[in-house]
Amino acid sequence: MSIGPGRLGRLLYVVIAEPTATAAGRHAATEAHLAYLAEIEASGHLFLAGPTVDDAGQSTGGGLFVLRAASRAEAEAIAARDPYNAGGYRRVRVQPWRLDQGAFGIDVSLTGGSIRLR
Repeated sequence: MSIGPGRLGRLLYVVIAEPTATAAGRHAATEAHLAYLAEIEASGHLFLAGPTVDDAGQSTGGGLFVLRAASRAEAEAIAARDPYNAGGYRRVRVQPWRLDQGAFGIDVSLTGGSIRLR
């Protein structure tokens, strides 16, 4: 597939995790959820992740993940194993996404313990 000049063309998978009616009980699975995120980060599958929040910055019970995977089926399987999703606290939709444009930088201060995205 030719995507043309000025486009990166990197295929990633966006996982949109919406809270279910039982989302308030997800705290029972939070430790396992965070451990799973660390596991898929270490395996190279997790690119970015975080909760969806309201205007005050409070979690809405949902989340968004960007995964590196060989296929949509693999991304769906990775998302399904997340303890929040497997436990029924969230339902997920996996959408292929072609990363084409944009730019970012990261400043890390080990001494200051800070990370700044720009």
